[in-house]
Amino acid sequence: MALGQYPTIPLVEARKLAEEARVSLIQGINPIDERRERKRSHAAIDRQFHAVAMNWWEQQKDSWSADHQARVKRFITNDCKSLSKLLVEKIDAGHITEVMLSIEASGSPKKAPVILSIINRIFGYALAHRLTRYNPAQGLPLKDIIKPLPKVRSHSAIIKASELGKLIYDIDTSPTGSFCTVEALKLIPRLFLRPNEIRNLKWEYVDFDDKLIRIPAAEMKKDRDHLVPLSKQVIKQLRYIQGVTSYSVYVFPSQRDSSRPMSKNVMTNRLRDLGYAADVMSAHGFRSTASTILHEQGWNHDAIEAQLAHLTGTNTSRAYNRSMHLPERKKMMQEWSDYLERISSK
Repeated sequence: MALGQYPTIPLVEARKLAEEARVSLIQGINPIDERRERKRSHAAIDRQFHAVAMNWWEQQKDSWSADHQARVKRFITNDCKSLSKLLVEKIDAGHITEVMLSIEASGSPKKAPVILSIINRIFGYALAHRLTRYNPAQGLPLKDIIKPLPKVRSHSAIIKASELGKLIYDIDTSPTGSFCTVEALKLIPRLFLRPNEIRNLKWEYVDFDDKLIRIPAAEMKKDRDHLVPLSKQVIKQLRYIQGVTSYSVYVFPSQRDSSRPMSKNVMTNRLRDLGYAADVMSAHGFRSTASTILHEQGWNHDAIEAQLAHLTGTNTSRAYNRSMHLPERKKMMQEWSDYLERISSK
């Protein structure tokens, strides 16, 4: 039996291998057959979904941010756990369907298309390396697998970076309009609260020490307070606004009656004054803008949903997500403000 060529295999290692072969023979085991079986076993492990997925991840990771690297690895390890030990050539559409249904059952159905896309790319890698003959994820009709997501009202929104940069520049540099209208429209893209939440924002909700806005559950008409991390830019702006409107309980009081918030639709009307038509951008559309771009940048879906105050999952999982994702949301909100600063200064 050949043990390898010297000096590739050192003499000490060769003696060790020879002794192992001798012991196998004494036990009635053919060492050549044993080696072949070991190679087959290792080859099988290399063709398991998790191994293939991590090889793909290693190939792609340098083109991703550190956060996105961790996010994709988490999807592979946690959400695709049922596929981990299956050989890629043995995985069929039924296996992937089970993964999608499991994601839906976890209360995060919006993650399903993201993870299906990742599985599709992993199988693309497997095909290219001749580890399988077909891609069971390609063309999988997700809309026929999980329940349709609730339809939401569509709000006009700009999602291209170049167009968003110009919009933010126009908002930040145009002095026309009342103080509260101008400052509210500057703030809403950086917080992506609903227009009504911006209008009714009170100074008692703003915690400069913790760098958070805490909107009470009663105000949100939900079962918990909504926490909004504040970036350095937003804190600076709020301090500036405070110097002007601290006489009122509202951050943006009405011009006619300081005991009331500013009028409805003033932010959308200001967008019209800046030249942005109703079918181009709305005050509510900043939420869609932020969600679309943050997803494209690879931020955690659950963190984005929590920041938008969208309800996902069970009561228990929602409570967990609120505390679990707050550090990530703080980082996300700072990087979002930095991003808006960059694209609006070009």
